[in-house]
Amino acid sequence: MSTTTSMSSRGTDRRGAILEAAAVEFDERGFGAASIAGIAKTAEVSQGALHFHFRTKQAIALGVIDEQNARTFAAVTFDDASPLGGLVQASRTIAGLLLDDPVVRAGIRLSLENRVFSGATSAFYDQWVASVVDVFRLAVAAGEVDTTISAEALGATVVPWFTGVQLVSDVRAARADLLPAVGTMWRVLAHACVVPAHRDRLLAVVDRTFACPTA
Repeated sequence: MSTTTSMSSRGTDRRGAILEAAAVEFDERGFGAASIAGIAKTAEVSQGALHFHFRTKQAIALGVIDEQNARTFAAVTFDDASPLGGLVQASRTIAGLLLDDPVVRAGIRLSLENRVFSGATSAFYDQWVASVVDVFRLAVAAGEVDTTISAEALGATVVPWFTGVQLVSDVRAARADLLPAVGTMWRVLAHACVVPAHRDRLLAVVDRTFACPTA
């Protein structure tokens, strides 16, 4: 490995360590209470090294949001034969990231708590809504979903619905009830818009994915 490549790798590793440390600080303390000194200490780097990669705390926060977006989208694949079944699985993957990954948790918290980041947040949710609308279009074409409510309306509703479910779960139970809460969301949706011929199958997918009670 050349010296230049080695230095680049170390720089990438250090930048990643700073983002991970910042995510822990932002997740636990919020943007306002987190400090450059605290992030540097958690990352085990000097403040000078931190500023080499990120000039301001806002720049670090935007870096966390970008990394959260990348991890969320990278973790989700829609390769299920059933469009809605794939979307159920995708929501379980995202819920798992919210439970286990401080970068994802911090990115969501930053996006929602500080309007300074509204531009990045808006673009993220626009992308998610467009992706979910596409899945609902496929579900309509596959005969899984009736056409009483348009795919556009369903996508624009399900994304904020999921966001609200995870936020309320965080406030009420530190997300301890997140998986059953998301499962309940899908059960309500299945009864509301999935055609009868596919409903039992989709409900079974939800039960398997979230270990939801059938009653």
